[in-house]
Amino acid sequence: MPSIRVASAELALFAAETVYEAGIPVVEITMTVPNAVDVIAQLTQNYPNFVVGAGTVLDTETAQRCLDAGARFITSPGLVPDVLEFTLRTMWPPSPAH
Repeated sequence: MPSIRVASAELALFAAETVYEAGIPVVEITMTVPNAVDVIAQLTQNYPNFVVGAGTVLDTETAQRCLDAGARFITSPGLVPDVLEFTLRTMWPPSPAH
């Protein structure tokens, strides 16, 4: 799965849109990208069939912001029990919105 980790929101949008236009239906936007939540929101709004997720999520507040922006999955660089429990509680069972 492509993971976008770049120095600006503009580069993240360019990279993700390029991935989508190349026919890859899924991408992860890491929280290390400046304004990553806004990038996720813009991508999910502009490309409803694009499965956009959030990466490098280290706390439940960030996870909630990502889900509110339209993220369809959450990843962390390691096991973060609070984030895991939050996403299981929030996203399971899967709904059409997630």
